[in-house]
Amino acid sequence: MAFLKIIDQMRDPYERKARIIPGLLTALPILLPILCIYGPKHPILTSVITLLAGCGAIFALGSVARGLGKSLEEKLIREWGGMPTTICLRYRDQFLDSFTKQRYRDLIKSKLEISMPTAEEEVANPSQADDIYIGVGRKLRELTRDNKSLLFKENINYGFHRNMAGMKYVGIVTSSIGIFYSLVSANVLLFDPFEFHPSHLLNPGLAAIITFAVSIALLTSLLFYFNEAAIRRVGFVYAERLFECLAKLPTARKKLKESPLVN
Repeated sequence: MAFLKIIDQMRDPYERKARIIPGLLTALPILLPILCIYGPKHPILTSVITLLAGCGAIFALGSVARGLGKSLEEKLIREWGGMPTTICLRYRDQFLDSFTKQRYRDLIKSKLEISMPTAEEEVANPSQADDIYIGVGRKLRELTRDNKSLLFKENINYGFHRNMAGMKYVGIVTSSIGIFYSLVSANVLLFDPFEFHPSHLLNPGLAAIITFAVSIALLTSLLFYFNEAAIRRVGFVYAERLFECLAKLPTARKKLKESPLVN
């Protein structure tokens, strides 16, 4: 399909998996009947959809998913009291055990040359302590930007969950339309006069079955899986993977030795 070819041409895996796929998944209940039912009968319609995709419709879906995801993220950060990378470094948070937290703090001081606040300083001025923790997170993300291992996969996983949850209400609308249309196309629902024929579910037709199944699966996942709790869980896993990268960074002294001398 043209959609899949366009997606394969996108080299950035984060763009493809974390932004575009959530947009396409939420549009799938509407795209399926158009392509499966009307596409074979109206080749021009398929050509128009392909043209729209090539002109940036897929990128637009990805932008919408990212925008709604970021908006939800800002709301969650206010509710949580900070990003997971910030929360994990606080003495008062219990996600990391005290030994691991102190080990990460020592690595931050030696690898990033950032002095971490003590427990007393954090209590006395929590906002100033959070500013340091936020700076640590940003610095560490900059230093691990080229990391294509498990950290990068967790980052994609976080972006995917965030953007899917951000598209929740859009997906509920599209999946409801898909369910309604599949019932109508299978003649389960009739309107002239209004009748309901559940017996037609025994032979609804392939297109109706696929549209109904995809719509139900999307609606169920949006209602019961892609929620704030899932984003928080994945976000803390990403934060843990990010701090694990500290051990692989060069120390400040090693950086100094490796840098060229200036005469």
